[in-house]
Amino acid sequence: MINRIYSAQQEENIYIRNQAKTWHRSGLINNDQLTAAFSHTDPDVRQTNVFFRIIFFVFTCIFIGAVLGLFMWMTGIRKPVPVSFVLIISSVISYFAGEYAINKYRIYRHGIEEALALAAMAFLCFGCGTFLNETVLTSKQTGIVITLLCACFACWIYLRFGFLYAAFICVCALCTLPFQFSLTPLTERLFLLVVLCLILFLSAIFDNDENEDFRKEKDTVIQACVLAGLYLTINLEILGAVGGLTGNISSLHLRPKAFPPYVYWASYVLTFIIPIVGIYWGIKSRKRLILNLSLVMTCVTMATNKSYLGITRYTWDPAILGTALVIISMAINIWLNRGENKQRDGFTAENILKPESHGIGLADIAAAVTPLATNIEVQQQDKYFDGGTSGGGGTSRGY
Repeated sequence: MINRIYSAQQEENIYIRNQAKTWHRSGLINNDQLTAAFSHTDPDVRQTNVFFRIIFFVFTCIFIGAVLGLFMWMTGIRKPVPVSFVLIISSVISYFAGEYAINKYRIYRHGIEEALALAAMAFLCFGCGTFLNETVLTSKQTGIVITLLCACFACWIYLRFGFLYAAFICVCALCTLPFQFSLTPLTERLFLLVVLCLILFLSAIFDNDENEDFRKEKDTVIQACVLAGLYLTINLEILGAVGGLTGNISSLHLRPKAFPPYVYWASYVLTFIIPIVGIYWGIKSRKRLILNLSLVMTCVTMATNKSYLGITRYTWDPAILGTALVIISMAINIWLNRGENKQRDGFTAENILKPESHGIGLADIAAAVTPLATNIEVQQQDKYFDGGTSGGGGTSRGY
């Protein structure tokens, strides 16, 4: 078991606090209950908001790049091999600086430790890649090694620090691996399917009801991303549509009909099976993200159905599909609302949770810009509470 830098109790307390704030915004708990929840869930870390997290991340990246560039300029290092050693040493320094910042100042998602960890990964990959390419390996072999190294380091960052996007980087790096072995397009796609299925299988094995809530949420996001990648790999007509739009159909990946018939029709069947399994999985495990993604995949399957069957497309096809989806959505909404307390088996069409507001919304910006854009002078309204005969209380104006 990897020793996380944040304990499971700390991350669980942070998750509970975020959920409590959501429940409070939605009116499910009152101020006293929110205070009680916060008093029992002290994570003992320092947090900041999204805005400062981004600012700290950008400034830390600029600082790291400036320090490394200044060192390279002052020392006059230009040759590839010495540069690779400098990058590897910088990777070690950057990584342990991130760990030190967390242990010393107890920061959590401040952007500083994230920038240091990602910089360590980038420096190590580029440093090792440069050294291997200049010494023992060819460019293609170096690319394979860098991909594996990036995937392993990103996986370590996710397991050690809990950065969810590090897991996404790991999955993306592994997905590029099949395209670096000079395989046939069919073999590449099958290799990619094996990789994605293996990741999904491992994620499902470690996902159980005894896990903490924060870990369940992260596992759900990873599973949804892998499931989406699995569907995009299976559906041959999506890439075919991309090739048709770009005009580049030189690759077999962009010509679905060029695949063997058994592969083509197996892909067609799987485009229906995967969304159905995803919907069942999302409902059974109550994973809303999986359910929503499966519904989107169902819509994509319906949109590519004619392309698979070779049926002529018409301009009104999207309108028919949209109308059918609206009717289905209304039917499900009515069915849920007719249940007891407007819910059936724990599912409801009511929006009971309000999302967190991170600052000024689009509506606020539009309201501020509209008077300037339309050149309308906003006139000051009458002050209804002025001019009253009882101390300005407005009693002479109809109150």
